[in-house]
Amino acid sequence: MSANSNQYGEKIIRALHALSNALKLYELNNAAVVRQIDEMEEMLKEYFSQSSEELRITLREDEFFVNDQLLKVDLALFLRGREVALLLDDFEFGDIRFSQECNRAAVEAMVSDLSLSIRNNDNHMKSDYGSISGKKAVGSSAAAFRFEPDRLAIWLYSGLLDVTEQLYSQREKIPSLLPIKRSIQLIVDNMREHNGIYQMLSAIRDPDRERSNAETRVAVAIDVIGFGLFSGLKGSELMNLALTSILGGLETSPDPLKAVSPLFAFTGLGTSTSSVILTLFDSRAARYGKKALPSARLLMVVEAYHQCLNMNKTIPLPQIVFMLAKGEVQGVERGIAQYFARYKGPFPIGSLVELSSSKGTERGLVVGHSDNVLGKQKPMVMLLKANNRLGPTINLVTDPSRQIIKTSSISKEKIRLVEL
Repeated sequence: MSANSNQYGEKIIRALHALSNALKLYELNNAAVVRQIDEMEEMLKEYFSQSSEELRITLREDEFFVNDQLLKVDLALFLRGREVALLLDDFEFGDIRFSQECNRAAVEAMVSDLSLSIRNNDNHMKSDYGSISGKKAVGSSAAAFRFEPDRLAIWLYSGLLDVTEQLYSQREKIPSLLPIKRSIQLIVDNMREHNGIYQMLSAIRDPDRERSNAETRVAVAIDVIGFGLFSGLKGSELMNLALTSILGGLETSPDPLKAVSPLFAFTGLGTSTSSVILTLFDSRAARYGKKALPSARLLMVVEAYHQCLNMNKTIPLPQIVFMLAKGEVQGVERGIAQYFARYKGPFPIGSLVELSSSKGTERGLVVGHSDNVLGKQKPMVMLLKANNRLGPTINLVTDPSRQIIKTSSISKEKIRLVEL
């Protein structure tokens, strides 16, 4: 795929997204729709003035292709492309070809039928508009879509880790906080629907190396968002808590004054300044038995949880939660720790468990909790086959033939979640 076709493929996807949104609101003769048709016509003219190669755009639910080559996209384009792909899939028109003879009449004819399809919620698309043709995108299926939320979560998690590492490495230059704020906001929105995969990612401990400061603080931010959602916090409160978690890594000293000292150099905190500084100060002071804001107490127990994770990788996740709930971790208020234990459950997501069944014993990873009274006690477990290959996922609520009889540490067993 040439750089030229790649560039115009991206432009066409953006144009289709803008056009479809305009068609949902306006008639064909509306200025907003006409403007989008004008822009698409100009893009195609420009492309074919430089190339005689057909321009083929294939939009699947989680992958986009230009002239049969996978298109690498950023998050914004991924979300736009996916929205267009889902729309066009309903009308069996996700695989579109533009030929060199493409003209305005063909574009208008295609747009007219697309408008009719959207308004009537029925397929009125033709397979051939002369210089434009379309058909259903092969491979666009529910099976592909099923994995998309996990892919997006990994993408967002990695993005936050990248910008956090940049922040820590460039702290003397006082970099902008905007990339971190944007990244956190996307994660907060996504975690409302897909909390489980984020808990799995935050539990990753490589058996062969220690977690970096950035990896630890991102894991803290993820867990504090999840705990905050569990506690019913508002969006702005979740944002401030997660931002505090990241900025708390600039100075790892347990001393409250030292912890907040780097924050005064940042001008990008805006209206969050007082909240972030007070929350971080209180979270460290709470470990010395001082009174703290409710949000700071949430952060304090999450930080303590991840400190325990880092101190001894051989301790199973359920044991760490149990230690916190029993008041066995110094400086952690038992009441908030017990509330955190309710959030994590006796078998946190990411735990390695051993099951008894009619087949003998089996090993598996806790990958989710059902939304019912037994969901935390009887989690969803993905079985591990020989050589740690992934097996089927079972719900212990609906499968009484299996019982958890033992927990272990993924790191101790040399299992790498990142490879699974």
